[in-house]
Amino acid sequence: MWRWAAIFCVLATGTLAKDAPLYPVKDCSRYTVQVEMNECANDNAQAADDALNRIYATLMAQQTDQASKDQLRDVERAWIGYRDKECAWEVGPQTDGGSIWPMEMADCVEQKTAARLRELKAMTECTAGVSVCNPH
Repeated sequence: MWRWAAIFCVLATGTLAKDAPLYPVKDCSRYTVQVEMNECANDNAQAADDALNRIYATLMAQQTDQASKDQLRDVERAWIGYRDKECAWEVGPQTDGGSIWPMEMADCVEQKTAARLRELKAMTECTAGVSVCNPH
């Protein structure tokens, strides 16, 4: 029986390490005032964005030619526009959202940025070659 518990612990630890955040995340649940919750959510979105910018810079430095750098830059600009429009659509207009709207918008931006961060991080760590790591 203890063997199964040990195996489970190893698997759980591996899963937690794999899913660990790539940036510092504040626990916003400890706040009870909406302004503080909004600020906390905004801090988390900013932390995700800062981490994304670092990974983007790493990936940009790995590009071997100017055409690839230009293409990556254009893709990221388009992705940021998509993210912002998608969150605006998901969360809805600020006029309908009330005082919780900034928190909901920041949460959406953080979630989408974290997903993109993981995608770009995987590209920086891929050693299989351009056609596998970044198929065109």
